[in-house]
Amino acid sequence: MMENAVQNYKIFNPKNEICPVCAVLNSIYRTDSFQKEMEIPEEVGKGYCRRIIVKPAMEISISDMTFYESLMLGGGHDNRLYYLAFCLGEALQWRVEGNRKEYEIECGECYIFNKNQEKAICSYNPGRRFWGMSIGLDAKIITSLLQYMGKDHSTALLSYGRSYFYKKKFSSAIKLILNDIINCRYRDHVKRIYLEGKILELIAVYMDELVYEDGRTNYSAKLSLSDIQSLHKARRILDEDIVTPPTIGKLARVVCLNEYKLKTGFKELFGMPVHAYIIEKRLEMARFLMEDKKLRVTETALLVGYSDASHFAEKFRRKYGINPSEYIKNS
Repeated sequence: MMENAVQNYKIFNPKNEICPVCAVLNSIYRTDSFQKEMEIPEEVGKGYCRRIIVKPAMEISISDMTFYESLMLGGGHDNRLYYLAFCLGEALQWRVEGNRKEYEIECGECYIFNKNQEKAICSYNPGRRFWGMSIGLDAKIITSLLQYMGKDHSTALLSYGRSYFYKKKFSSAIKLILNDIINCRYRDHVKRIYLEGKILELIAVYMDELVYEDGRTNYSAKLSLSDIQSLHKARRILDEDIVTPPTIGKLARVVCLNEYKLKTGFKELFGMPVHAYIIEKRLEMARFLMEDKKLRVTETALLVGYSDASHFAEKFRRKYGINPSEYIKNS
């Protein structure tokens, strides 16, 4: 199986047959090593590419690259797999051979694409940070997503004769999982177990969000489709300013609901009251700041909206079972 993947995997530069970036990328993907990472050649840019084979039919690719000159790269994906990809850096554009349509993915967006996107040619503009992650999954795993995406999406994704592309924004909850994957501290067999668990968690959260967005969950008769749309708008408003969110009254007015329906509907739709949701997201942001940005407890507390560091520590300990100071030491 690995031999077929090697034969089918080839990244090329249509303007340069001896492109050093292609050489680096092909060396990463033409191997069955558990993990391989390589730096971008200094003469063309900076950054790295990392590939992790968690198990057969489940792999992770992480790229963080900035190039000094314009670059075009084509091909590349293992045609046995489907991909769930996330853009964490600047926008990326590409086109697919035999298709005039141009695709674009922006920061904060994720997309699913099928095997025919292996014919894609991506354009990289100089000085821009191309940072993202893709999860390669077998069709059997991807099938679990399809039941939440409707018949039209299912048929298109599993069609071998045409390209498929499904794009959506991803949430702060998904961003936190991506950060955990990128900064995984474990090694060898323990790392495999941890990453497989994180990928399954990622898929679960992604499916849960699809269910809510498409309105196919059985809510109480008290929530109309209009109410559900307003509640999703309320959540987006909170996500955009979780540190200084609007009051319940103001939020209710903005989304055209009365306060009672906002409070009861939000809890039914998202599983927790508005205030608890705000605390949850603040603590997720705090964890990210301490782990990724290496900020101190007091500084983190202020940035996520807590003027009292001890009150922040109490909330953090209740959620994660550890004091924030200890969490920093272990990060």
